[in-house]
Amino acid sequence: MKQVLCLFLSIIYITASQGYGQKVGLVLSGGGAKGLAHIGVIKALEENNIPIDYITGTSMGAIIGGLYAAGYSTDEMETLFKSEDFKHWSTGIIPTKYNYFFKKLDENPSFIDLSFNRKADKMQLALPTNLIPSGQMDFGFMELFSPANAVAENNFDHLFVPFRCVATDIYRGEPVIFRSGDLGSAIRASMTFPFYFKPIEIDSVLLFDGGLVNNFPVDVMLQDFHPDFIIGSVVGLKNNKPHKDDIKLQIENMMVRKTNLTVPDSIGITIKSPVEHIALLDFERLDEIEKVGYTSAMAQIKTIKSRVHRRFDLENLTRQREEYRSKSPTLKFNNIQVSGVDDSQRHYIIQSIRHKSKTFNLEELREEYFKILADDKIHTLLPSADYNKDTRLYDLQLKAEQKKPVAVGLGGYFSLSDVNQGYIGFDYRMFNNLPITIQSNIHVGKFYSSFMAGTRFNFTSKQPLSLEIYFIKNRTDYFSGSTQLFFENKQSHYIIRNDDNVQLNISFPAKTISKWEVGIDFLNQADDYYQTFDYTKNDTPDRTTFTAGNAHLRFELKAFNKKQYPTEGKMFRFESSYIFGTEKENPGSINLSNSRYSMKHDYLNMELSYERYFKTFKWLTVGLAANSNFSNMGFFHNYTSSILASQSFSPTINSTIRYFDYLRSNNFIAGGVKAIIPVSPSAHLRFEGYYFQPFKEIMNGVNHTPFYTDKLFTAKAYLGSGGIVIQTPLGPASLLLNYYSGSDPKYYLQVSFGYLLYNRGKK
Repeated sequence: MKQVLCLFLSIIYITASQGYGQKVGLVLSGGGAKGLAHIGVIKALEENNIPIDYITGTSMGAIIGGLYAAGYSTDEMETLFKSEDFKHWSTGIIPTKYNYFFKKLDENPSFIDLSFNRKADKMQLALPTNLIPSGQMDFGFMELFSPANAVAENNFDHLFVPFRCVATDIYRGEPVIFRSGDLGSAIRASMTFPFYFKPIEIDSVLLFDGGLVNNFPVDVMLQDFHPDFIIGSVVGLKNNKPHKDDIKLQIENMMVRKTNLTVPDSIGITIKSPVEHIALLDFERLDEIEKVGYTSAMAQIKTIKSRVHRRFDLENLTRQREEYRSKSPTLKFNNIQVSGVDDSQRHYIIQSIRHKSKTFNLEELREEYFKILADDKIHTLLPSADYNKDTRLYDLQLKAEQKKPVAVGLGGYFSLSDVNQGYIGFDYRMFNNLPITIQSNIHVGKFYSSFMAGTRFNFTSKQPLSLEIYFIKNRTDYFSGSTQLFFENKQSHYIIRNDDNVQLNISFPAKTISKWEVGIDFLNQADDYYQTFDYTKNDTPDRTTFTAGNAHLRFELKAFNKKQYPTEGKMFRFESSYIFGTEKENPGSINLSNSRYSMKHDYLNMELSYERYFKTFKWLTVGLAANSNFSNMGFFHNYTSSILASQSFSPTINSTIRYFDYLRSNNFIAGGVKAIIPVSPSAHLRFEGYYFQPFKEIMNGVNHTPFYTDKLFTAKAYLGSGGIVIQTPLGPASLLLNYYSGSDPKYYLQVSFGYLLYNRGKK
């Protein structure tokens, strides 16, 4: 009887150890977008009722493992990684609806910005530390992982599945194992690949990607959880040999320490997903990558089943996951704490994101968070959410880092015509209770040159507002910019405009992507021109000066994804102006009249502009544009000066460098349609067509006296553009053919690189 009892107990023990008591650990390697294969591996394990009791991961393995440990299903992961939100996180792009327009400085043609900091009474260049801005990702990780962290009370053993992840202490070159703390920050540290993403600091330790020291944390699984069986999912089995021109693969080979990517057969099995052909950031290939992981897991599922005898019920697992997620407190906040800056800067940040009520929800925080990131004083703002059981709300922790005080921007526009521009800009930022930005820049080119100096004060009052004071000196030489590639310009107008502007503006936000502005400009505008093509280099041109004031009210809404050649977003602009001043004309050497002329003007002007992009199909985005101008301005003394004083319709980049009298009028309506066909993530075909309709055409009469045609809408014009645009990290490259119905020639070829953007006051 005793022998039978011992045999029975032995059977129970063996059954328990091999079945119900058997614990399974899942180890996920790093590998960037390759790591999406882990989703397919998990899906295959779940479909075959293989339990997952513990998870450890590094880098992308930490993200997938952390999501699973927080209670996310594989279907939810797929939805997440296919979403626009994740696209924004992985690229650093802030959605257009969160581009806080009020705090943005004027766009400029810079394609590289260098920052300087003062150390030991010397200015030192601060080199960029990351290619991809981290604000989107930092906020996303807080949003994804804070609710589960609240349930687990910052203990990773109390997550839906106990979890560990690995980061690297870059100073000591040692692994840092996260077992507790803020889950989102731990995972953010684990996947911070050098040069791509900005490192974060936790407990005064600067942390990078865990793959630098331990890309496959089997040892962490054994040390912390002691599972009976380990399933390892490995991607990126080897680093491809880098080419001399492939900087990305060079960095990957230098940074990732060679790690044993195999689970010993005695304690488990390794699932190897062959995804070496996938690049580090190829997240758009999710379906393809996940399928490879699923197929690789299914190829070994019989072996896994033979060694893992314990099973779980998928319906019961789903129910348990839902129960766990239901315990997650909703992200609602009632307190803000800011670190990393001094008291005055902390006060500025808190005042800038002041919420209307005592508590605020996630969406309200999101708007305020990106509002701060839009500030030219703030570099990063790392958020975390600590759940307070007493208040049942979250305390928001913000670790701020200010931008370096001095910034230099370099850029310009380079083409195969005479329109080439160089640009250098200087910003000095003073960050205190009253933040101030001092700006200056220089544009240099044959067509356009300019100097600007000014300052902007930001007031964090109950109604935020800014005060701007600028001096701008512009020179535009349409004659020097008229040379064309392949097409001879038969009518080179001699038009040179010099203008000096002093501007005083007060602006305040309307909504997130819009603002109101009221101000007054004082300008002295001088136009040199000939009223005929029959002139020589020894002749002197006519000159018209207009010394005036311009009091204006402007509403502007703007949210584009690119400074030039946008493919998404919208713009609306309304401006009402009262202009008053004195016109003076000095005749040139070939002017039949030798007498000077002077006349006072005062008139009202109203301008409306609209532009918006609609993604109609995956392969097509349609843009709509409209522009109109209404004015009671009278004529200047002659036809050319009247045309130059009127409003110009220049909807394309190429049209901004052209002087076409038939595209200028005091009163007109115009509109256009754009078709954008993506070729790759960075390139698209772009076709634009526009119609311009003046109410009455300004005519050139006897002795160049201006007059209107008798009938309305008798004149019209068409213009268009078509070709390819490639958005590079430095700026856009374009090959476009432009068409103008009233020009001779009608076609202008544009081969260019960079941004053609002007200072305020250029007309």
